[in-house]
Amino acid sequence: MTRVPDSKLAPFPPGDSARFVFPPAWGGRVRPWEACAEGTVCEVEVPARLHASVTDMNRFGIGRPGGGGIGFAVALHSRARAVLRAGPRGAAGGTRPAIAQHLCALFQELTGFRGGLDLDVTDHGHRHLGLGSSVGSLAAGAVACNEMLGRPLALRDLRKLVAHNYCEEAPGETDVLVRGFETNVGAMAALHGGMVVASDRCELVYRTALPGSMKALLLVPQLGPKVSSGEEEAQALLTRARALDRRDAAHKAYRVLMDLLPAMIQGDTSTLGDVLWDLAQLGSKHAECCLHGEGGREIYETMGALRDEGAEIVGMSSVGPAVFALSTRPRVWERWQARHGPDAPGCTLVVPVDNAGARVRLDGTPVPYQLEAWWHEPHAEASS
Repeated sequence: MTRVPDSKLAPFPPGDSARFVFPPAWGGRVRPWEACAEGTVCEVEVPARLHASVTDMNRFGIGRPGGGGIGFAVALHSRARAVLRAGPRGAAGGTRPAIAQHLCALFQELTGFRGGLDLDVTDHGHRHLGLGSSVGSLAAGAVACNEMLGRPLALRDLRKLVAHNYCEEAPGETDVLVRGFETNVGAMAALHGGMVVASDRCELVYRTALPGSMKALLLVPQLGPKVSSGEEEAQALLTRARALDRRDAAHKAYRVLMDLLPAMIQGDTSTLGDVLWDLAQLGSKHAECCLHGEGGREIYETMGALRDEGAEIVGMSSVGPAVFALSTRPRVWERWQARHGPDAPGCTLVVPVDNAGARVRLDGTPVPYQLEAWWHEPHAEASS
């Protein structure tokens, strides 16, 4: 069995500089910067992500973000609030203070900023449902720090900073962090909104807006007993998922390039749904689904039933067990619930999709963000 080296999984305190990864590691750079004035307040909110599929789980791991993937932004928001202070010390707060503290130290070392930075980071309040509360918190906090320090990172580098420095609180702890697995789909959805497709090395291949009338349904199926848990479960998932992606990744990548991307460009949600349904039966996503209940039976039955009721796009987000359905048809959920009666899984959330991505205000004034010229400029950045 392939195991993750213990040193990479070791918990660490927030602000541990030995854990920081900076732009030279991914071919990026820090631009000339000038911090905002003392007392400036930056407020940020970013949407949550649904992670439909990894392209190849063999291409990422602890300390090696990437692997490619497909995701959607939905209107559940993580938030950050930053204030610049005159003194050298700042304060961290919100529902994710350890993440806030880590980000402040990271940006101070990245830029050499010697002032104080107060940062509160608050997640969207729905943890362990496949909605990326940790990556959303990191993305919101990173945007706030980057804005306050005069945008030392272009968006491409800002997105990669989140991936290479991804961390979350250790299980059962609030002030100790651990590193994790990250494709960068969460930061892409948080910053840009809509539907995103990532390649390996955390590159944004394509992004498109979703229909404005589309809503996301998120629910947790009734599951059979788990056969494993904790580290054994994680290692089993990685072992089987990687083996299946060694078999299926080329086919998955072909479907993304030849079918999914053209459907995104053409706004063909029916074909999007068909491709994602096929991808759910393949490789690492199949391994993730089968991890739950009786070999994934409940997951697949729930997704299939939602398709039968007319949902254009269905899937299991990230490692689950939450199932999502994206639909422009307002009665999909009601019909599905009526057919299955009192035994139907409860609808945990019904929310709109989010095409706006990150929303930023400096001292209460909205700052143009998603469509600004610096949105995607890797070649300009490299040649300037």
